[in-house]
Amino acid sequence: MKIGLINSLYKPYRRGGAEVVFNTIVKELKKDGHDVFVITISGKKAKKNFSWREMDDIRVYRFYPRNIFSFIDINEQPFWKRVIWHFLDTFNLHSYRQVKKILKKEKPELVLSHNIKGLGYLTLRAIKNLKIKNIHTLHDVQLVEPSGLIIKNNEELSFLAKNYLKISRWIIASPDVVVSPSRWLLDFYKQYDFFPKSKEVVLPNPLVLDTKEWHKKFEDNLDSAKTSKINYLFLGQLEEHKGINFLLEVFAKFNNLDQARLIVVGSGRLESKLRKKYEDHDWVEFLGYIPANKLSKLVFKRIHYTIVPSLCYENSPSVIYDSFKYATPVIASNIGGVPELIVEGFNGYTFEPGNKISLLNKLNMSIQNLDNYKLLSENAKINAKDYDIKNYIYKLLSL
Repeated sequence: MKIGLINSLYKPYRRGGAEVVFNTIVKELKKDGHDVFVITISGKKAKKNFSWREMDDIRVYRFYPRNIFSFIDINEQPFWKRVIWHFLDTFNLHSYRQVKKILKKEKPELVLSHNIKGLGYLTLRAIKNLKIKNIHTLHDVQLVEPSGLIIKNNEELSFLAKNYLKISRWIIASPDVVVSPSRWLLDFYKQYDFFPKSKEVVLPNPLVLDTKEWHKKFEDNLDSAKTSKINYLFLGQLEEHKGINFLLEVFAKFNNLDQARLIVVGSGRLESKLRKKYEDHDWVEFLGYIPANKLSKLVFKRIHYTIVPSLCYENSPSVIYDSFKYATPVIASNIGGVPELIVEGFNGYTFEPGNKISLLNKLNMSIQNLDNYKLLSENAKINAKDYDIKNYIYKLLSL
């Protein structure tokens, strides 16, 4: 089958878990023998309207959407510029024409669209007008809140967001099928009357499982908290909304008995500030960004628990899937779609978002119940099999 895949960012550009999921799907479809091509943005202004090249035997079409700056640079721009940018992105006729030209050239049987912020919301109109079947996958709340961030206890939408969602709902209309990795995100959009005529499906994100069985080497040495230090992991963007400041403040109190160590993997605007602030604290180690293909060897082999302390509403965090893949239980904020992945006391623990006492209680529980750790680890590994990419592709193409 000839399949077009659309996402605003594609390697070498990446912002978060959505890009990881998208890349995984592209690779698997190609591996399964489908004729696939990708439509994405270019980070540099180009003379041609669109260009293409082969990457890993996949045709990748790129163009630079006409706007006041590139989507890649949006986090560095002032608020007033971003307001103008979002307006132009919503009604970007240039992007609409480029996507339509590429689709007319390729004539796919199916288009799998993902994040279109940065490509322009008229992208889905281009697909619909060409009468090509479209399965659209949701990853965040950007169709309602332009920033993609809704913080716990600050859920009230701004005046701009309330008007923005009405426009985006009208433009997006109803793709043939809408896929959401979590029931929470689908219900979130339904409360604002999105996708009235679409077939709606909950399909958790896919994982590429290792061919060999993965085990924790230190499992049998956890008979008591006194045997060794327990390693905890924060893996993600070093941004305020991801809860890294909150976590470090709690962990400093949690570690007063010198039983634990926090490994921080990732980069972001807070990285240099946090490194300097905690440079004299031996209970925390900053490793910076580590490619996904090296996480197993460099990180997860020595991690007991992953902590996901998000203060914003999360859809279905990739870090939880990756942790389960490497037999690592997760301690996470009970927010958004997270509780759909974590069963309390079975494959991890959840706590009240932003509540220091709640997180501290679960951290203490994770050490006090070390005799149950091996079972949690095995359960996490079993859960990972539920998200096998092969089953995901089968279900996706059956929609």
